[in-house]
Amino acid sequence: MKPTTENFEQRLVEQLQPVRFFALAQVLRHCLRLGLFTSLDRRPHTTQELATNHSLDAGRLGALLRYLENEQYVRDADAWQLTDKARQLLPIAPWYELLLDGYTTTFDQLGDALAAGSPYATRVDHRVGSGSCGISQHDALPLVESLLDRSDGPVDTVVDLGCGNGAFLLELLRRRPNLRGVGLEPSGEACQEAGKLAAAAGLSDRVTFHQAPARSALEVELAPAGAGVCFLTAFVLQEMLEQEGDAAVEALVGGVLAGLPEAQWIVIEVDHQPSGPAMAHPLAMAYYNEYFLLHAITAQRLEPRKYWDDLFTRAETTKIAEAGPPLEVDSTRLEFGVLLRGGSRF
Repeated sequence: MKPTTENFEQRLVEQLQPVRFFALAQVLRHCLRLGLFTSLDRRPHTTQELATNHSLDAGRLGALLRYLENEQYVRDADAWQLTDKARQLLPIAPWYELLLDGYTTTFDQLGDALAAGSPYATRVDHRVGSGSCGISQHDALPLVESLLDRSDGPVDTVVDLGCGNGAFLLELLRRRPNLRGVGLEPSGEACQEAGKLAAAAGLSDRVTFHQAPARSALEVELAPAGAGVCFLTAFVLQEMLEQEGDAAVEALVGGVLAGLPEAQWIVIEVDHQPSGPAMAHPLAMAYYNEYFLLHAITAQRLEPRKYWDDLFTRAETTKIAEAGPPLEVDSTRLEFGVLLRGGSRF
């Protein structure tokens, strides 16, 4: 039986949309990473000016700009200018860094990673960390500030375990001049970048960074007896669960809070609900659907909210407060934060 040709072109267009948007995502990723949109946001440029300023081939760059013109991200009026569509993209750049700069190689390994007995797919760790820090400026940072405002006692030092490039911690210190910071990060590249960002922000005297995993929490220099210290793990315990096991996470959180009775701990995680009603939310489909998939094929383990509450109980901690990100940023309620201290009263 011959395949029908009825409405073939229409079906071809519809089924090619994922390919179109795959290409568009990659183009936008590189434009953001190369700083092309930032340059065009400052002022219009001719193709040659843009090529010279960014050390690019003018002919190839011209083809890229024509592509972007067709996708309505730039327009040509004697010189190239950004459209409003492109300007609205600029604040969303951290999501592109996380998902594309951090996980494009992961998607490339998807077929191999699905095979029985195969190792987990890899990712670009420092890009994941940097993108996560950028995203956190919009969601996790206001969440952390909300929890700090409800802390059970004064906080003068925040210890960020798995701090990435330090951007999150540095912004918290900038907003709260009374705080000092300590960052632990296993990636040497990210740690070096954190030091440079601290110097550029004029915060080197209020923060120190250490190349170390989260489990080294008690090995860094803290205030006497942990007074005024709040530990922070933002999307870090999910990695420990897969890589070191439940007992290691319980021992870390419970052990630190038992050993430092005056200390507190903020945990930020994601409620793993890939088949729940929240997936009807537009942001869940735009972001969390691929987020859930990526975590399943890399060495990370997401769990439902109840799992985390049970783990904190086993770790003999007390929940002081809980919060979510600002509703205007993320109203799915999949991301959550809790403030803990030692002594189980869940």
